[in-house]
Amino acid sequence: MSFSPIASVFRSINQMPYYKNAAASSGLVHAPAKHEDAIASLLEKHGYKIYNLSYKLRKKDSKSPHFLEDMPVGTFVSQPFGTHGSPDFFIKAADDTIIPLEAKSSATASCPTYNSGGVNPDYYYVFCSKISNSTTLFRGCDIITPQQQQLITDHIAAEKLRAKALNSKLTALDTHGRGIAFYPRPMIIQRGGAEFTNYFTHVNRQRDEERAIEPHSKQ
Repeated sequence: MSFSPIASVFRSINQMPYYKNAAASSGLVHAPAKHEDAIASLLEKHGYKIYNLSYKLRKKDSKSPHFLEDMPVGTFVSQPFGTHGSPDFFIKAADDTIIPLEAKSSATASCPTYNSGGVNPDYYYVFCSKISNSTTLFRGCDIITPQQQQLITDHIAAEKLRAKALNSKLTALDTHGRGIAFYPRPMIIQRGGAEFTNYFTHVNRQRDEERAIEPHSKQ
């Protein structure tokens, strides 16, 4: 095998310094320009090759049992759904597993911002912070529980229905012809102080890193 096991890749990722989303800030003279570029460079150092898709991926494709079955093991796709889509990478491991990897970075916080996309329980996340100049790796399923995810999903669905009813009323009252409407945008945040939100001092940090790495150690 000319490429490293995913466990080795993940251990190297976990040792990465801080990178901005837009410019290198690691102190390395020849550092890659972005956090995503730094991760791609590390994958290549471990023997993984860039796989250029000959077709456009759609989010719904990822639910198919044949998703990226043509992708060779030991390769990765960067920005599979575009620069604003997640995840940032799909990696094909030695056992034919497709690993979705999302890069997060912050110059001012010790926890990532998930925004409207929420925490995807199936993703592996790489988060680095300028505050600690370090990186931590974790799975989404170790951040949010299925019960929490379901509550949020149900609430978003209900809110969309409420917004639809509200917009019908707004349209009926639009005597100025300005098209006033309401758009509900979910925002997934974390709160409760550093005990809950600091990913680098959290009591479960080492546990979650090992949960991300250890299952791949047998490859």
